[in-house]
Amino acid sequence: MGLNTHEATDSTLKVIEYANDLMSYTLKVTQNAPKHYRFTFISRLQNLSMDIVELMLLANDVFVTKANIHKTAEQRIHYQQQALSKLRAIGYFSLEAQKYDAIKLKHAIQMNKQGANCIKFLQAWMKSDRVKYQNIYHLLQQE
Repeated sequence: MGLNTHEATDSTLKVIEYANDLMSYTLKVTQNAPKHYRFTFISRLQNLSMDIVELMLLANDVFVTKANIHKTAEQRIHYQQQALSKLRAIGYFSLEAQKYDAIKLKHAIQMNKQGANCIKFLQAWMKSDRVKYQNIYHLLQQE
């Protein structure tokens, strides 16, 4: 299973915790990869995993209020969608890396499981945000 490198806190979204676990796992299983794949598959997997965490942190830092909803909600959704795309990419590249023996099959499978879990939680976060923003839009129209 994945590495748990952190303690859960109320202030950290579960999806960010899972993304951090995916990043930690990816860094751990790729550190001893064959040299001839380090600047192709391995660096790609490592960078994607770090980008996913970064994008989720950026999205979480965007503070959306009634006054700034149009700009900030769009920015937050943009970060979330980028993270979603990169989660799908890490799943694809991990399986491709396994085909070339850059990583082991069990590691590719685990990365895909963790990525799928992140996708599920990220989509739930995005859905929750959509509902929140629709409620704010509705309030603005009533004013």
